[in-house]
Amino acid sequence: MAQRSSRFRGGFGKRGSLRERLAETRARVVGEPKTAFILSGGGVLGSVQVGMLRALHEADIVPDIITGCSVGGINGASFAADPTGGGIDRLVRLWSNLADDKPDLMPRSRLPFIAQMALKKASIHDPQILEDLLHAELPARTFADLKVPFACVATDAHLAAAHWFDTGPLIPALMASAALPAVYPPVEVDGRLLYDGGVVNELPLEWAVAQGARKLYILQVGHLDPRPLEPEKPFDSLMHAYWTARVQRVEEDLAEIADECDIIRLPAGGSPRVRFDDYSQGRDLMTASYEATRQFLETGEEIDPSEGPFSQI
Repeated sequence: MAQRSSRFRGGFGKRGSLRERLAETRARVVGEPKTAFILSGGGVLGSVQVGMLRALHEADIVPDIITGCSVGGINGASFAADPTGGGIDRLVRLWSNLADDKPDLMPRSRLPFIAQMALKKASIHDPQILEDLLHAELPARTFADLKVPFACVATDAHLAAAHWFDTGPLIPALMASAALPAVYPPVEVDGRLLYDGGVVNELPLEWAVAQGARKLYILQVGHLDPRPLEPEKPFDSLMHAYWTARVQRVEEDLAEIADECDIIRLPAGGSPRVRFDDYSQGRDLMTASYEATRQFLETGEEIDPSEGPFSQI
């Protein structure tokens, strides 16, 4: 696949940007509307997307375009590199190994989390373990190597805006997209200081819409639990406010394009609460999301999209 321009900029964070993209592409894009898989961020809950991908593959639903944010970028890039049953098996193996701490991406510290946050360093975890894992597991090194057109999103720390990657080296882009503030340090790419894309764009719709996608399968995980939180600590309230802001952006974006796009939100299959650094439930999460998505695709039965896993500190 030829490399795509990385000049997809502008309009980020502005209300109306998605509708503007629809208007811009209405005359420019020819042929049948495209199908996109949109993979949200979600950290340790990324295994949920693997179950969804398996159900989609078994239902012979094939994407023309894939976009991802943070862990969704990693899962999306891996599937874009090998959009087959074998590619899904690779992701199942990866997340099963993570459930067994092979490798341990976020080693536990003896210090309480709040004490770790007070240390004089950019993050509480070393990103090298994640980078080494991507080098070992990803079957592609550049966006041009991917079988399905793919883009991921990060956050430009200086511009407070989304920064999209759709060309060039793949792993630096994925590391930037997954650089969750405080957990991992920001990543510098081409002179830009970049954080996790979920800070400004939890559900990366815009690139897919700009490429002519009108049927959108939403593989969203995390912070969807409909049960009210009762914070036990001040930090719980802070995190809940952060998640609430992200959910609000997602709902506004989806509402903005609902009239012109076919939006299919896949079910996660349950509402477990897990720590942000606990990968141990990966197998159970994959199984639950696979069964829920398979049933949803077979029957068309509406399932409340708010019923999903919840990641907590």
